[in-house]
Amino acid sequence: MQGITTFKVSPIIKMALASRFSLLNTTRDKNIFILIIFVFSLSFTYIFIPFNINKWYSVTNLSFFEIISVFSVLGAATLALTQFGLRKWFHLEMLTCVQYVLWGIGEMMILSAVVLAVDWQFNNHPDLTIGYYLDTFKYTLLIAIIPYIISLLVLFASHKHQLACVLSKMNESKIHLDNLPIEDENGKVVFTLCADHLLFFKSEDNYVEIYYLLGGVVKKELVRTTLKKIEEKCGHLGFVRVHRSYAVNIKHVSSSRKTAKGYLLQFNVVPDFQVPVSASYQNQFKSFLFTP
Repeated sequence: MQGITTFKVSPIIKMALASRFSLLNTTRDKNIFILIIFVFSLSFTYIFIPFNINKWYSVTNLSFFEIISVFSVLGAATLALTQFGLRKWFHLEMLTCVQYVLWGIGEMMILSAVVLAVDWQFNNHPDLTIGYYLDTFKYTLLIAIIPYIISLLVLFASHKHQLACVLSKMNESKIHLDNLPIEDENGKVVFTLCADHLLFFKSEDNYVEIYYLLGGVVKKELVRTTLKKIEEKCGHLGFVRVHRSYAVNIKHVSSSRKTAKGYLLQFNVVPDFQVPVSASYQNQFKSFLFTP
């Protein structure tokens, strides 16, 4: 009896597919993604006229550029809806690579439905059939897949560049990690300590409370400065802004609990104290926390 052929997936491929898809988790990434696809699709279609698309809509009074502009604008609006709306509504902010591939296919299907609706309007309302949709999906995919991939490559390169900058800053400041200077509002060093001993910063009007460990005991120091200046000084050392009034050392966060209003962070050394993550910083916090 002839055996059944089986296919084995490489452990490396399995690990890659199961890893976090770290792109498109921030508003900046999504805006860049949509903008690249919009500009590329509009320019490519107008310059190269794929599939003789300029002859498809002779019945309309609009110019060819106006027609493809309508497609491009509505396509960009659809991507904005899927990226900013549907992903949030269905809690799909943090996906694995294989999950994002499936999401991308679904996104193309939604985009094709919008393109079909516009095409149906321009073509004087032909019969809506499955074949009509499949043809629309095919042409939409062939035009959109190139800018889709290019935009992801641009974001990937941007993330790698940011990581390289962070590593460079960490390397430059490595010799100073044991003696981190804290400056006041006038730029004068008023307090120094080991960065690894810092727990979090709390803004109090014109002052910042610095919580840190000294001999295993939690201490507090008050410095007249702003949290923004502190963040600029310590951002590359693993400190994350999570609230208008808080920046935390992610190394000392022992747990993050999801609530109706967001996350609450706790520290082993101060179990009775909780730091909230406000809505405006949640994506930044999750991206930093869950990036592989």
